[in-house]
Amino acid sequence: MQFVRQIIRSCAAGAAILLAAVAAGQAPLPIYTDYLVNGFQDWGWATHNYSNTNPVHSGSNTISVTISSPWQGLQMWHSDFKTAVYSSLSLWMNGGAAGGQKLQVYALLHIGSNQNSAQTNSYALPALPTNAWQQFIVPLSALNVVNYTNCTGFVIQDRLGATQPTFYVDDIQLNAAPPPSLVHLSLNATQAVRVADARWFGFNTALWDGNLDTPTTISLLQEMGTRALRGMGGSLSDEYHWESNTSLNNTWQWASSFPNLAQVATNTGAQVIITANYGTGSSNEAAAWVAYANASTTNTVALGTDSSGTNWHTAGYWASIRAAAPLPQDDGRNFLRLSRAAPLGFKYWEIGNECYGSWETDSNAVPHDPFTYATRARDYLNLMRAVDGSIKIGVVAATGEGSYGNTNHFAVNPRTGTTNYGWTPVMLTTLKGLGATPDFAIHHRYPEYTDSNNPKGSDSDVFLLQDSTAWAQDAADLRQQLSDYFSPQGTNVELLCTENNSDAGAPGRQSTSLVNGFYFADSLGQLMKTEFNSLIWWDLRNGTDTTGCFDSILYGWRNYGDLGVINGLNTRHPVSYAAKLMQYFVQPGETILSASSDFVLLHAYAARRASGAVSLLVLNTDTFTNFNAQIALTGFVPGTNATVRSYGIPQDEAARTNAPLSAQDIATNTFSGASATFNYTFPPLSLSLFALAPAAPMLAVVPPTRAGGQFVLQIQGQPNVRYVTQTSSNLSTWTNVSTNTLVSSTLNLTNSIPSGAAIQFWRAVWQP
Repeated sequence: MQFVRQIIRSCAAGAAILLAAVAAGQAPLPIYTDYLVNGFQDWGWATHNYSNTNPVHSGSNTISVTISSPWQGLQMWHSDFKTAVYSSLSLWMNGGAAGGQKLQVYALLHIGSNQNSAQTNSYALPALPTNAWQQFIVPLSALNVVNYTNCTGFVIQDRLGATQPTFYVDDIQLNAAPPPSLVHLSLNATQAVRVADARWFGFNTALWDGNLDTPTTISLLQEMGTRALRGMGGSLSDEYHWESNTSLNNTWQWASSFPNLAQVATNTGAQVIITANYGTGSSNEAAAWVAYANASTTNTVALGTDSSGTNWHTAGYWASIRAAAPLPQDDGRNFLRLSRAAPLGFKYWEIGNECYGSWETDSNAVPHDPFTYATRARDYLNLMRAVDGSIKIGVVAATGEGSYGNTNHFAVNPRTGTTNYGWTPVMLTTLKGLGATPDFAIHHRYPEYTDSNNPKGSDSDVFLLQDSTAWAQDAADLRQQLSDYFSPQGTNVELLCTENNSDAGAPGRQSTSLVNGFYFADSLGQLMKTEFNSLIWWDLRNGTDTTGCFDSILYGWRNYGDLGVINGLNTRHPVSYAAKLMQYFVQPGETILSASSDFVLLHAYAARRASGAVSLLVLNTDTFTNFNAQIALTGFVPGTNATVRSYGIPQDEAARTNAPLSAQDIATNTFSGASATFNYTFPPLSLSLFALAPAAPMLAVVPPTRAGGQFVLQIQGQPNVRYVTQTSSNLSTWTNVSTNTLVSSTLNLTNSIPSGAAIQFWRAVWQP
């Protein structure tokens, strides 16, 4: 537990204490109800009890606090959060039998390495009442934390420098500020951010998923627009032996095997990312896996014998098993015999899963050690590439130079001169010294963690939806480490995220709620603006769990947690619909555009489709407020009619009430008010996707008409839009002549006049 070291002795004059709740148009943020919620933690150093039962203002518990020595305080800490949408801190306080306590409130910021730096502005509370509850409203302006992104909590502290008798605090929350009357969203079609990658649309698969290789799963994956699949099971990857479909020394086989994943990938056209066993496996085993997947039956590369004495034969040996038909009597490998001579061609391979973490199985002499990992990774890289030189191999990385440090090795940053013991600096430095270059660095992101033994208060809907903006910071951090410790080879190492979800611990209500669907869409939207080339969501199917956080303040109605998109065979969670919606937003090869919002609770993302149409995705992340917005388009003139696909509370309520599946699915409507600037109202907790078609083009004859039976037509339209010129002799039947994507606002086309034609009509149209 950490304590505030800085003692505040000076007290700013407090403004008048308001006894009525502040009117606001959006949701408040509870900090303490019957316990600390929304991820706040107890960092207090006064004598206190968060489970006091008498007196209480509401519920069953309250906080009792006794100042037993000068300047003691009650501290409620949280990792960095944004205060932009909040106006004040509300506290209900009771002075108990003694009353008259004189206290102050101040706020904390994360500044540099200090996560609880006290703001010098403190707010003096009036003397507490005796045996009575009173509400105190503390303006954030008085605490000097208005519109900060790095607030880390609040302290209620003695302001006399003396001991004070027991008092009580209850129902602590941040009151929301009134929302703006009009939010401004902007989309600039002339500012391309990057090209969409197919690996953004992926899911992890699980060894325990007995429904993986089924027609239902394939249909669901296709409906969600899945383009990438990862296997074979997160942390289990470091225990998994692919050739027997077992883990560790177990003799029983998993419900799903690598050939099952291969079958699903083949039927969906998805790329595959395979996680090789680092923790209890060998480079020989990994190379044999590459051989089984990708080698020809005539490949003679010897794979050697591993440290346990297992002979891994040649690459062709494993390819021949893949090509063979199942034996009449199964020898234990019939599941590997696919009657497929052609290689599977799986391109992406990881060396281990989160190997820096103590939660991973690691049988190496020095476990979870970056130097050991890099040394062994060199062998994986060399032998796997010897089998198939076209594959791409990634290594496990972590943000933060000091993250997951070791005591055995260090690395000196050549740019800053600092010495670091963290996982990534040591791993990259060792690889560079060995002359081994990976193709990509692996990143996993989970904003929250819930301990199943103490789940209360761990999850926060509000803060989860603030976290999506962290992707840019993560990308910059990893790129800087690659530049510092692996230059110049690091330039060509791409960044892939192969796991993302809300909570890395025990899943609770949030995991199956509408909020997690929003986090998926928001997380993907933010990642699309960075250099990350994949987002593989954990998990396609994970399983029911009831040990996570089920706080009443969390949105949602399902009484179980599940990090899977699908529960059982085909019970869909909101993430599945969010994934389905995203395929209408952008497809691989299309362009992400610049979009922005001037209000933190309304998020905007944009893309240009291959046809020239523009997609605008807007998320209202507040739980009960409609936000009115003005949308301004630059560099694109839309047609009047737009298609709007939406998903949110109505669909989730339809699922709760067992309404027909069509009512639970994405709603599709037409909006007839689109223009270069238009207004729209976004309901609470809503995903709204506009498909904006370009305004109709004009077609003109450019004078003078050329001699020799030719004439020049001019298409007058918009850059980056695809138009089709058509001809007809009767204004009824039209024939396509040419398809052209404009690079400016006009394009001239020279055409021949057909001989003997009595009359000919021409037009230009946009086609999706």
